[in-house]
Amino acid sequence: MNNCKIYFFLLMIVMGQQIKAQTALPQVLQIPEEIDPVKVSLESRADELLNRLSLHGDVDAAAVMDAIRSNLNLTHAGETYLDMQIVKSLDRGTYTIHNLIFQSLPGVYVPANLYVPKGKGPFPAILNSHGHWPPGRRSEIVQRTAQILASNGYVCLSMDAMGSGERGRMHQHEYHGANLGSLLLDLGTPLMGVQLLENQRAIDLLCSLDYVDKDQIGATGASGGGNQTMWLAAVEPRVRAAVPVVSVGTFRSYIMNSNCVCELHPKGLLHFEEGQLLQTMAPKAVKIITALRDGNAAFNVHQMLKSYRLAKLSYEEQGLGDKLDYALFDEPHSYTDAMNETMVQWFNKSFNYRTSSTVDISLVQLLDTSSLSVLQHGVERNKIITIPQFIQREFGASEKHLFSEARLDAASCRTALRQLLSSTEPDTFRAVKSLEPSKGWQRLLLETAQGQLIPVLLKKPSGEGKNIYVVFPSQGKEALSAADMDRLLCTGDGVAVVDLYGLGERASATGDRIDGALPRFHTLSRSLLWLGQTMMGLWADEIRLVSDYMQQHYPAHQLIVQADRETAVAALVSSSLAPRQNKLQLRHLLISYLPGPSGGLDNYNMAVHIPGILRWGDIPLLLALSSDDVYIDDLLSWAGNACSDRDNKELVEKVNAYKRKLHMGGTLQINE
Repeated sequence: MNNCKIYFFLLMIVMGQQIKAQTALPQVLQIPEEIDPVKVSLESRADELLNRLSLHGDVDAAAVMDAIRSNLNLTHAGETYLDMQIVKSLDRGTYTIHNLIFQSLPGVYVPANLYVPKGKGPFPAILNSHGHWPPGRRSEIVQRTAQILASNGYVCLSMDAMGSGERGRMHQHEYHGANLGSLLLDLGTPLMGVQLLENQRAIDLLCSLDYVDKDQIGATGASGGGNQTMWLAAVEPRVRAAVPVVSVGTFRSYIMNSNCVCELHPKGLLHFEEGQLLQTMAPKAVKIITALRDGNAAFNVHQMLKSYRLAKLSYEEQGLGDKLDYALFDEPHSYTDAMNETMVQWFNKSFNYRTSSTVDISLVQLLDTSSLSVLQHGVERNKIITIPQFIQREFGASEKHLFSEARLDAASCRTALRQLLSSTEPDTFRAVKSLEPSKGWQRLLLETAQGQLIPVLLKKPSGEGKNIYVVFPSQGKEALSAADMDRLLCTGDGVAVVDLYGLGERASATGDRIDGALPRFHTLSRSLLWLGQTMMGLWADEIRLVSDYMQQHYPAHQLIVQADRETAVAALVSSSLAPRQNKLQLRHLLISYLPGPSGGLDNYNMAVHIPGILRWGDIPLLLALSSDDVYIDDLLSWAGNACSDRDNKELVEKVNAYKRKLHMGGTLQINE
């Protein structure tokens, strides 16, 4: 144990985030910088899946709907009382704005603004979804669209999406498109799914109003709001017409491009393309608005036309060619007055409403965002729960149910975990190539059946060394200094250093560039999820393959896996799926996927997310499933805060409780 503590101390130095020294470790792959194998492999996989889809002829709409419900985990949705509460009304002359809240999910209240024309109804009604312009439903773009609709005789409902506007963690607008929104993915229903459920409840609200014509319901929105519009129009039969703005492209174009996680449909490309989704909307009236100068590659006019043409053929074959159309504007990514005019004209035509009237866009008078607030007009903050609060509530019920089980079956838990990690079979070892040694290191290249090339640097054990240390640094081997590696090597034990997928010399320059200021792997992790895979699944596979190779070649030596931060989670996942009687030395492991109510969310990068891991059992069940001896230094919360003694004790108690239910061996030691 003392030796383990010493080695762990060395590992802490080696993997410390403050190390700045340039590594002296040699490269293995040595691929020219202008080549990005990660980008090539992801795009090739996307094209392969695309070729498997039958893009000719009509799509099976029922199969698409089944896939959507499964991929977005919509099966648990239940009815709940709308409980609409108007907290303030604003007289705007020709229409009235009601600031209100309503219940979308049990105990979840949504801030919204309802624009109601004056005069005799019933009126057609439009759900107006917001994109990523702050502050959500009260942004200039959303206000303009809502006012234009109301001025032209439409009821319009604008609401804050979960995590945006007054539903941000501090009840202020924040970007929900990275780790914040991905927390819902860890719970089991991705942000897209939650938005879809809540938007359907918004349609319930509109249909509950006696001054709304329930046969004339439409939807519109720009950017992320246009994305919400498209998915809602596909799944909600009461939506008869839709105008998605600067948001339609192809799902293939999401691969290796930058988009919010609210536009992420896990496993999407395994089942259908965007043009096929548009096909399912027939006979609904759909007008796509695209900006020629849109800077988002996924919404480029050429991508839009691919999907439009595919859907148009289906519409025309059904004699509905006039129900699907598009309009191009020489504009950047926005929702301009001219676009709004086109939108109203489309709804007028589709609903045979005010067809002889001229669309009036002159009456827009933007309001101060505070006047449209619900929190500044009597609604208490605790009434509007945030994403972390929602997850904590839902997870509490799931964990309670899991603990109530008298016995857990390890095989069933592992099968369920594999399904969360990947839709493909586990990767297998194909061949190894031994390259010319460099700087005293043996250079190995492990080839897998799925085409991955895993670079391994190896120092064989010397003298009385009885261990093989296999190091998986979370920032790649360039984060390891030569001096600290020398200190690890002086024990005489063997040392292997591995760059996992996307790390070190396997990093994607394209992905890192697209990520920009967002958490690392925002691009790669979302791309993989579209293809039915996860970073954690890939890393766990590679850790297993490298570990198996080392055990095969050094059967008399104890294998000790060292990893930190995100790779520590992957090492734990690998150990849970394939116990080997090894030792795991993990540093800065995430104590739970459960977020705190506040604090930073970017302490861990986007590689860490696993769909449904919280409902499955979280970090405690991963630790319980491992029969390895696990040593942990410096457990951290999502926010990066050191865990207290109480936190550590509670974790050990949970793990031991699960181990008893699983009849699983292995030890757990948490070092302070």
